[in-house]
Amino acid sequence: MYLNRISKNFHLTISIISALLLFFIVTLKAGNTSTIFSVLQDLVAITLLFSLSVQIKEYIRINKISFLSLTFAVAVLLGILLMSIWTAQMFMDNLVQKLNAEFSVFSFASNVVGIIYFCIFAFGLTFIFVVLKEFYYSKRIKYNPIYFQLLIAFGILSALSFTIFQEINQAVSTAFMVVTILLIVKNSFGISWIAFLNKKEKYKLLLISLAITALASVLVGYSADISLHSETLKSYSTGFNRIALLILIYSLVYFGVLFFTVLFHLPTAEAFDRKAEEVSSLHLFSTLINQVIDFDELADTITDLTRKVSTADASWIVMKNGNTYETISLKNISEKDITEINNYLLHSGECKNLTKAKICSIEKSSVKSKLSEHLSSVIISPLKTQTEVKGYLLAARKSGLLFYDDEAKAINAFSEYASIALENSRLLKESIEKERLEKELDVAREMQKKLLPAFDPQFNQLQISSIFIPAFEVGGDFFDYYTDKENEFSFIIGDVAGKGISAAFVMAEVKGIFESLSKILASPKEILIKANRILSRTLHRKNFVSALYGKINFITSEFEFARAGHCPALLIRDGEIIKYQPKGLALGLDYTESFSENLDDLKIKLRKNDTLIFYTDGITESKNQNNEDFGDNRFVETIKRNLDKNIEQIAREIISEVSIFANNSTQYDDITLLILRWNKN
Repeated sequence: MYLNRISKNFHLTISIISALLLFFIVTLKAGNTSTIFSVLQDLVAITLLFSLSVQIKEYIRINKISFLSLTFAVAVLLGILLMSIWTAQMFMDNLVQKLNAEFSVFSFASNVVGIIYFCIFAFGLTFIFVVLKEFYYSKRIKYNPIYFQLLIAFGILSALSFTIFQEINQAVSTAFMVVTILLIVKNSFGISWIAFLNKKEKYKLLLISLAITALASVLVGYSADISLHSETLKSYSTGFNRIALLILIYSLVYFGVLFFTVLFHLPTAEAFDRKAEEVSSLHLFSTLINQVIDFDELADTITDLTRKVSTADASWIVMKNGNTYETISLKNISEKDITEINNYLLHSGECKNLTKAKICSIEKSSVKSKLSEHLSSVIISPLKTQTEVKGYLLAARKSGLLFYDDEAKAINAFSEYASIALENSRLLKESIEKERLEKELDVAREMQKKLLPAFDPQFNQLQISSIFIPAFEVGGDFFDYYTDKENEFSFIIGDVAGKGISAAFVMAEVKGIFESLSKILASPKEILIKANRILSRTLHRKNFVSALYGKINFITSEFEFARAGHCPALLIRDGEIIKYQPKGLALGLDYTESFSENLDDLKIKLRKNDTLIFYTDGITESKNQNNEDFGDNRFVETIKRNLDKNIEQIAREIISEVSIFANNSTQYDDITLLILRWNKN
């Protein structure tokens, strides 16, 4: 950037110095017709033109000015130059004579006006030449730069030879000029950049090129004749007057050729615009496939682009929903008309087993009379993912014209991109929904974890070991300890039917109920009956709860428990495993007296080293890759193999066996294991 700034300032300085040199040379010349002075003026003028061209080219490059804007700028500059000539004719009648007179204050002032006039033309014509050079080099498939380089070389030779030989023989200068004009004609053909303009831009270009041709013609006349304008330019540089004439001739020829080229391109402009729109739209879709947006927004984009690609009046998307069709994102057509057309095309079998875009005329169909608008032709293209058709993309015309095969091909290609984009959007939506649910499950798991005891209580008479392993999907397992009453330890273990957030909330509610009841009631049976009565006001039928409530009296060594539809309790005594399964219905299954009538409590007198095991069905119903349950038998056998170990080791061995058994399967239910060992004689 720093070097660019230095270069810009350098060329600006050269331009200013060159203009000042011309001013002083003309002042010193004072009527001297020496060839040396004239050649010096030409060289300074060429230096000025070169420095201006560098600055103008850099300005165009930095600002990225479009071709149409450059063409308009040429027309404006030619208009300014013509106005300058007319102004000079009105106010500078004796300028040339005053410039050639003896030096005086008035001739000095005239010289100032003259150099300004010269610089206006130097800048304007240099800008035009740079634009012509940009046009020559731009967007050509094949070109030979030597022709433009020769044009510049012969143009300079023509200017210098005109100055050197103007008093002797003009044949050499004329020959150079003829060659230059031939090169101008050669370089004015092969205009390829207009093919990249749309129809509207070509109409504008047609008018501008016509205006430029007219203005250039008038200016060529002024420059070729012996006029005040040409004599003024010659006063500062004879060669520049020749260069100015050549640039104006180049403008005249180039924009004259451009006018007729654009004129011949107009009939195909509409077709080109449509193809350009197709390419642009397909490029947009290739971007959409990688940058999927909201499904509804994407559908709107598809229907909008479909209308542009096919120059249709209306468009819409039909998606399959089981055996029915759902219309989304309709554009410029009523729902009633869409329903009639969909019934005609999709339900009548007209488009059965459609594999590519199809043109359907409805001019003579039975559906035409049912439409509120005059629709003549419809293109329908399947939206496929691999081999499955997910829906259809449709476009319709109201103009009375049918669609053509190339438009059907465009829509067919378009629908393939649309299918991929829509499917990606759908998958992204599902992925976002899945991620949202997983975050909710994380919250539920954290809540479930916080509701469970943080540690096992410690007693001299009783050892306690618990293990809780949450499933991937939140379940309703819970357990809790109650140690508020003196000489007594109570606990609850349960399982809420169902999974997910609802089960976790029910679990939290049930746990709170038992915590309250444990403080005011003594009998496990009474606690379960009261809990069932409370839950009748809030618990939904499908959210029944299995539970086992037990208590141990440290003084009497008595264990009392009641079971509401929960897994049986296991007692390990003297190397034997005893299963206790008193009757009882799960909480929430029955709110009548039948619940209490079918609920038994059981008392067991504990002996030293008696071990009690309580669990949830997450253990026995764990499945392996063959969908087999771990089962009660494997559970009991695992306990038998580890009877001589302490309760922490027993718990770890049970969980280890379950994990090995279900190694390649997903854990769908919580696993809860509670083991108590009585140490009192």
